[in-house]
Amino acid sequence: MKPYQPNFFTGFYLRLAEQWNLEKKDTNVQLAMIHKRNKLLLIVFVTLSILDTITNLFVFPSIVLPVILLSLVGCSVTLYFVLQPRLAKIGMYVIVCTSFLPFWVVAYLDKDVINYIFLTMPLIMSSVYNRIMPTLLASAITLVTLTYFYFYYFHTVFYENIKVDVVYFLLFTLFVTVYLLFSSTLNERFRLRAEEKEKETSRELLSTKEYLEAYFTNTTDAIGVYDLNGEVLQINASFENIFQIRADDVVGERTDFLPFTQKENLSTLLNSMEEKKNVTFEAATSPGILSLEVKVTVTPIKNPRGKIIALIFLMEDITDKKRTEEALMQSEKLSVIGELAAGVAHEIRNPVTVLKGFVQLLAQQRTIPDPYYFNIMQKELDRINQITNEFMALAKPQAVKIKNQNLLELIFQVTDFLESEALLHKVELLVEHEEAAIWIDCEPNQIKQVLINTIKNGIEAMPEGGKIRIKVKKEQNFIYLLIEDEGTGIPSDLIERIGQPFFTTKEQGTGLGLMVSMKIIENHGGAVSIQSQENKGTIVKILLPLHK
Repeated sequence: MKPYQPNFFTGFYLRLAEQWNLEKKDTNVQLAMIHKRNKLLLIVFVTLSILDTITNLFVFPSIVLPVILLSLVGCSVTLYFVLQPRLAKIGMYVIVCTSFLPFWVVAYLDKDVINYIFLTMPLIMSSVYNRIMPTLLASAITLVTLTYFYFYYFHTVFYENIKVDVVYFLLFTLFVTVYLLFSSTLNERFRLRAEEKEKETSRELLSTKEYLEAYFTNTTDAIGVYDLNGEVLQINASFENIFQIRADDVVGERTDFLPFTQKENLSTLLNSMEEKKNVTFEAATSPGILSLEVKVTVTPIKNPRGKIIALIFLMEDITDKKRTEEALMQSEKLSVIGELAAGVAHEIRNPVTVLKGFVQLLAQQRTIPDPYYFNIMQKELDRINQITNEFMALAKPQAVKIKNQNLLELIFQVTDFLESEALLHKVELLVEHEEAAIWIDCEPNQIKQVLINTIKNGIEAMPEGGKIRIKVKKEQNFIYLLIEDEGTGIPSDLIERIGQPFFTTKEQGTGLGLMVSMKIIENHGGAVSIQSQENKGTIVKILLPLHK
């Protein structure tokens, strides 16, 4: 059975009914728009009335007074509804009907064909509203009026015309009506689509706003919004908890315990954000008697013209994380010391043996000993002292002090320290460099720890012996430190896991050495990468910035 398909008239009626139902559901925004159109139509009404009055002063002065009176009535009615925004929709229909009055009077008092054509003006004026119902109302009134005047006064007005001319006038009105209906329908569709899109956008914005508000309120990270003078605009609850401060005490004030929010430092941040969306760094803070380490991410707030008007500081408390990292580093130091015990014992036993022999020799002599013996003994004691100092530098926790340091000097200190360990494993340590000194900003003991961990890994990867090449190159503003061994290499399926905590390829390893080393290099503004092939060796590439 075929589905029911309405004919033209039924479909037209259904569309009218649909439009009428839509008319009843106008929102406040749509009513406000109708009110604006009423204001516009008042201006049009006044303008046309003035033009009509001026024209008839010269063409037909006897009808000027009625035209003025009816124009005043029409303008007054329109003005009343303009002053009553809550009656905007009723005013729309009343204004459409009232706009016919002056044109009716002119057509009745001055029966000229041109005046009858002007009876379509209210229909054209109704198109200001871009709505179907006012257009249909104006069209119906226009057709009834034209039909009345054309046929009732036909012999008076159209005595020189044929009746078909009257039909053309009516058809013109119908064409205008059809055009306005199509235009209104199309505008209505666009309006409904725009409203639906606006609603969807509003829902998305509301959802985003709720999400951001929930994140701002519930996140464990401290969030502070600052103006460009360093004054607090808003902070969240975590900010209050972490820094032990109340929002009422800091909003509108500066937070001197956060050095990076001070006005002189904000200019530096703003300059760095010209080419970046945000800036991330770590800093120490001292709110009250507390001492905290925070990871800070700074994001700009911009106005529609793209100018930065405020800054959002997202601060993560990493104090415990830093302490854990320091504990891991210390643990790894002790682990390295334990593993180096055999080599160190061998290294110390040699000078001790020499000293013992000379002491026995001196005990047998009755004359004054040769100063040459004492020089040898002094050198051996210095050697023991050097080894002991290296151990203390590794084992003793020390404050991080960044200073300008010659990287080559650190490398040679480490290779001297590991020389005995390398000899026990038949490994030769080779240092290759092009310059006499390469200066970097670093914490020397931490860089030593990285070198010891890396070189020791290379030694252990060559049970049959071999060579470890330590190459230092300078390129632009960076140092490339390559440590190459000839060991067993790392399987390709495991190399991505290297550096993860507690992952190791050694039987007695902890998996923390390389992780700690990577973190140290990262804290120095560098990076570590590893290339390896099974049975061919491994290359550890360390990138460090040059001394500025």
